[in-house]
Amino acid sequence: MITMKKHILYFTSMAAIVVLSGFFTSCKTRKQNKEAETSTTMSAKVKALEVKPVLLDTTNYGRDTFQANNIRISGDTLFIEAEYSGGCKNHVFTARHNGNYMKSMPPQLNLYIDHQANGDGCRELIKETIAFDLKSCRVGKTGNLILLINADRSKKVTYTY
Repeated sequence: MITMKKHILYFTSMAAIVVLSGFFTSCKTRKQNKEAETSTTMSAKVKALEVKPVLLDTTNYGRDTFQANNIRISGDTLFIEAEYSGGCKNHVFTARHNGNYMKSMPPQLNLYIDHQANGDGCRELIKETIAFDLKSCRVGKTGNLILLINADRSKKVTYTY
């Protein structure tokens, strides 16, 4: 009778160990799968940084909202960290100016950044760096130019060329 109880206890313990080890192994596998999925999703969202030209144009290429953060110039390239909601469709940013330089020292220029969300109704917060070539904004061969981003005096940067 005691031997039979020991065997039952032994088999019950072994069954419990097998079930629990299977449970912990599957949790680890799920976690690894989720990490692999996240890594794949993140790499799919990372795009190569394309430096786009600044257009001399009065056409508005998009009126969708975005937040322009960390505006900086390096060499002849304007970098803006754009923040917007979306995630389901391709968003397009266009830089343009109308050629009307303000008479000041140094001259000033309103540089408009248009955002076309293509009807993206998704609500994921997207942060991406956009870049524009400023060579077409120059006045003369060398100098300084103050760029007012979207005609906002609080978002101005000085372009030295």
